[in-house]
Amino acid sequence: MSLKSGFRTACLAGAAAIAMIGAKPADAQVIDLSGQTVTLVHNAAPGGSTGLGAQVAAEAWMKTMAGNPTIVVQSVEGGALARGIRHVMNARPDGRTLGWVAWSGSTRVLDPEELQIPFKDFGVIGGVGGAHFFVHVSTNVGGGITTNDEFVEKVDKFTFGGFTALSAASMRTAAAMDLLGIEYQFVSGFGGDGPLQAALQRGELEGYPATGVIYNRTLKDTMIKDGESLGLFYFSPPKADGSGLTEDPFMEGLETFDAYYRRVMGKEPTGPAWDVIKFHGGIGDRVNWLVVAPPNTPEEHLSMLRESFAQAVTDPEFLEKAEKIFGQKPAVTTFPEIMDVVDEVARTDEALKETMRGYLNKMER
Repeated sequence: MSLKSGFRTACLAGAAAIAMIGAKPADAQVIDLSGQTVTLVHNAAPGGSTGLGAQVAAEAWMKTMAGNPTIVVQSVEGGALARGIRHVMNARPDGRTLGWVAWSGSTRVLDPEELQIPFKDFGVIGGVGGAHFFVHVSTNVGGGITTNDEFVEKVDKFTFGGFTALSAASMRTAAAMDLLGIEYQFVSGFGGDGPLQAALQRGELEGYPATGVIYNRTLKDTMIKDGESLGLFYFSPPKADGSGLTEDPFMEGLETFDAYYRRVMGKEPTGPAWDVIKFHGGIGDRVNWLVVAPPNTPEEHLSMLRESFAQAVTDPEFLEKAEKIFGQKPAVTTFPEIMDVVDEVARTDEALKETMRGYLNKMER
């Protein structure tokens, strides 16, 4: 190649590079949402904590999101909570579809490889936690009980329901029954707290893990107050010092699982089942709902979404409304810290995975 042609080639290459650099900002601009409608998808039945949380977040977020679009909340339930997640994953990255999804990250790692949901590929925006679960049981169980102590004394077999065996709340309930020495049968396919409560009242179930939201909003002053049902205990994140589960003042009238276990069994919970309960508390309760944009959302638009979300969830009006729904102030994790949670799930210990697979096999029989 001559010096002249080599120089010409270099110049063309340089011009192409400059053109590419010049084109990059245009591709990465914030999508214009002025006058647009953004759909915030959640993956549970309407009326539960997932849908209500999405609604108050939408009301706050539309005030901080660039262009101040209208945000509507849409329920896309089914598929063991996966249908709504995949709906967002397959949406166009045009800024008009976002997700507020109950992600069950601590159990999704158990899906077969071909069914794994690649959460890292989403535009991860943030996460919200704080909706602890308590085990809600009919007082007809075991021939009739009036206190939660009698559950261990009178019940030999317990039929409980949930969204799916892949739900952290359901798996923790199964682990708790194992630790208490109670045989159980799990019934899946319920889309939310409403269908579960109806099944309990019809006598199709003897109990189920319910959210603290529902405990404080309805059950405490209706079914539980009227003696139709009672709360056994609740699950929560482990304490930092490893001494047990965190007490939640908003779950007044209930006790943590480990406190209940010590009282009725006279010893400390230990073993693989206890490890499962602590693991799900550390991940599932820390981030109940993952807030995401579809994969390949432009980076600059994603940055705007992250910044506007962080602003929205610190607004006093949002926090006040969210506390009424969740029964406590929401635990919010914003970017980039939310990626630590997603990464921690991806690094789940293999021995713990095997224990959880054992629960899946037993619960799905």
